[in-house]
Amino acid sequence: MAPLTATQLQHKFGQQFRETPGRKLALARAPGRINLIGEHTDYNDGLVFPAAVDRATWVAAQRRADTQVWVYSSNMEEKVTFDVRTMRNDPSHGWANYPKGVMSMLMNQGWKLEGMNVFIESDVPLGGGMSSSASLELATAYACLQLFPYQMDRLNLVKLCQRAENSFVGVACGIMDQFSSAFGKKGHAISLDCRTLSFQHVPVPQDSYRIVIVNSMVKRKLASGEYNKRREQCNEAVKVLKGKYPQLKALRDLKVEDLPAALPLLAPLPRKRAEHVVRECQRVTDAVTALKAGDMAGFGKLLNESHKSLKELYEVSCTELDILAEACRKAPGAVGARMMGGGFGGCVIAVVAVSEVEKMKNEVSRTYQTRCGMAPKIYDVQLEDGAGELKA
Repeated sequence: MAPLTATQLQHKFGQQFRETPGRKLALARAPGRINLIGEHTDYNDGLVFPAAVDRATWVAAQRRADTQVWVYSSNMEEKVTFDVRTMRNDPSHGWANYPKGVMSMLMNQGWKLEGMNVFIESDVPLGGGMSSSASLELATAYACLQLFPYQMDRLNLVKLCQRAENSFVGVACGIMDQFSSAFGKKGHAISLDCRTLSFQHVPVPQDSYRIVIVNSMVKRKLASGEYNKRREQCNEAVKVLKGKYPQLKALRDLKVEDLPAALPLLAPLPRKRAEHVVRECQRVTDAVTALKAGDMAGFGKLLNESHKSLKELYEVSCTELDILAEACRKAPGAVGARMMGGGFGGCVIAVVAVSEVEKMKNEVSRTYQTRCGMAPKIYDVQLEDGAGELKA
């Protein structure tokens, strides 16, 4: 779908709610994100390399005269209501727990929220590893910033949205998703240190190559437990390794050269997880270097290595993702491909020569249809600016 304009968003709001004249109508947009490389490293204080993309969540909101919040999702074709004075996670509310979590965290910060009508629309694939949840959280937060007389800088808003997902929704995600949705820059990826939150914008050449996202159409469910299990296994590895490395705070503190001495100390599962995280952090550093040097072949090789590690060491891939990644790598003009996101479904990211993109899409779609019995959704993406108010 084409990006929503302010006028279109206002019109859609008016179709669901009666707009009150004289009251501000807040309009906000927050992009989804891709992660070029650096998977499952963010909650290990590690390095990641994400980028905001031209798929987003749009929110329109207006205050009410009571304490009721009415939230409508055009994607779900569902309206949910709750009271700002008694917000809690409600499993029956599903997607609505994300905006509700943001509002709850704002209340915990001392904001006195009132009731509001909220319209939501998104073209970020749900469960596809492109952070539909983070884009929903950021868009909600920026709408609330416009409606209530409080101030919060971009970084603290990012941290608040992460807390909403961690403590309210119950997904132990790192900060990468919210950070990249907020701090995106057109034509650039973000080289981010998830411990210090220091970052740099790195230009990504898109004149000769395209970033292509292939959605397996297999929905992943991070909150179901496997994501949190991986985090627990990483923490277990850190606890054991502190005996040999007292200064160790997180797995990112290990270097690749430490692995021969460190890995034998660990039980089989924590050992696999630790090796992936340490090597993946190094791949992020190498990928930034490759892109700055214009070495697309070297960058593609790192993508392939990342997928192998996610499949064999972190064990978060699945048959469909493996088939897609292999098909992408074999397609004309491709330099590399890997699964992207939390795993167990979602998307594959591939880098393909511009001249071969359409041929690549056709071949990958045909292979996946033959081997998995369903058609993937394939689209190339552009790198875009981060979240904020949607201007008329």
